[in-house]
Amino acid sequence: MARIKADVNQYNGAASTVNTAFSNAVLLQITPYGLNLYVPGDYQGWNPAAAPFIGPVAGKAGLYEGYVYINGSGIQYFKLTSAPDFDHINYGDGGNNTFSTDGNAAGLSVPEGGYYELTADLNNNTWTAVQTTWSMLGDATPGGWVTDTELQYDEVKQVWKTTAYLSSNGSFKFRANNGWVIDFGINADGDLSYADNPFFGYDASVMNITVPESATYDIVLDLHVPGKYTYSLTKK
Repeated sequence: MARIKADVNQYNGAASTVNTAFSNAVLLQITPYGLNLYVPGDYQGWNPAAAPFIGPVAGKAGLYEGYVYINGSGIQYFKLTSAPDFDHINYGDGGNNTFSTDGNAAGLSVPEGGYYELTADLNNNTWTAVQTTWSMLGDATPGGWVTDTELQYDEVKQVWKTTAYLSSNGSFKFRANNGWVIDFGINADGDLSYADNPFFGYDASVMNITVPESATYDIVLDLHVPGKYTYSLTKK
């Protein structure tokens, strides 16, 4: 509940001759958004304090996105929590890719273990999980614009990596699942940025990645910190 108080000050500092006025009281509905959403589940022993998390999308209140490696076979259950514990808001399965904050709700689930992009929209209580593998495609790579150069996931370092010869006469992008649904290029600042992603839309300003000189490189794609995705090319 809130209302506005208004006073009229006198130019000479004397007490006002106008009575203080108050507006009618208005009931406010405030939706708090935490810094992260944690992802405890089967794959890590249902321990929120040690769970990976997805992060808020800059400039878009209520939207969260990130990548989580869910290690295991068969159906994997998990929840999202607003804090690294089960004492705050817990988001379980509301059916049809929606959330329920009922503490007795079943867990969210994916059909098998893997490396997933998770998204959450707390404005309409929806979520998505897209299993991904990662590769490179472009005329700077050995396969040109025809055959992907596959990256392998390093569970210890939490990065995707490979070693390949790259040509400075071409360019490339990183892409998920050998397609153009989720892919990365670089923005005007040279930072890794989505060119395509259903959660964010298409960004025509994102450019292909170029190579400083033709050589063999150790290539690393690091997606484990939400909103701070990076890549590196280290000449061998």
